[in-house]
Amino acid sequence: MTIPSTPGGALTLSWCLMMALMLGARWSPVHAAPQEEAMVRFDLPAQPLAASLAVFGRITGHSVLVAGSLMADREAAAVHGDFAPQEALRRLLAGTRLAARYISANAFTLVPLQDDAAAPHAPEASEAPAPEGAGRADTALAQAAFGAVLQRAITRVLCIAQPDAFGRYRLAVQLWIDPGGLVSAARLLEGSGVHERDAAVIERLRTLDLEAPVPAALAQPVTILLTPRANPQRDCRPYRGGAG
Repeated sequence: MTIPSTPGGALTLSWCLMMALMLGARWSPVHAAPQEEAMVRFDLPAQPLAASLAVFGRITGHSVLVAGSLMADREAAAVHGDFAPQEALRRLLAGTRLAARYISANAFTLVPLQDDAAAPHAPEASEAPAPEGAGRADTALAQAAFGAVLQRAITRVLCIAQPDAFGRYRLAVQLWIDPGGLVSAARLLEGSGVHERDAAVIERLRTLDLEAPVPAALAQPVTILLTPRANPQRDCRPYRGGAG
């Protein structure tokens, strides 16, 4: 399920590549470091979680990237008063057995608390043990290198497929990538608002061949957040005239 953010909300990055689990760490209820946020008036009753998150997104401009199955049958707590968005979100999630993890300034995902068995399944997410000692640095370098390969591959195929649209919309997807670098599954998390465009992006990404092995410690799925770019034509210049 997609909870849309306010159109035109401020973005700190023109491109964000979010590894769902960096350094092989398991999902845990980790929150972003506290930031100075303007106070917002909330008047949310206790109601289904999806409904509260939809209103939260509209009034704050924050997006939640999460499978609808994780929110099913969960009730959000009432939130009334003036709060910073992250504090309001913490209150909203009280009692849901879920926690928020921010993956950019205004996008977050929901993760089950460690003793909660509920989790999205489609396909199964892998959970690799966290490496120890010097292995962490090697793992970080390998994942950073793979992230760069993935970024270039996505930019190439979307520039070729959407020369007049790439870099001008916001969209979030999850990818499952097999050991040889082929995308085995793709799922839309946050649509751009144009169904035909979203379907075309998913279709393209499902045929993506990275021609690079996936780091062994990379837990999946990989979450990708595409955001408006400052100069899409420049970004696509190397791929003009290409075929994908």
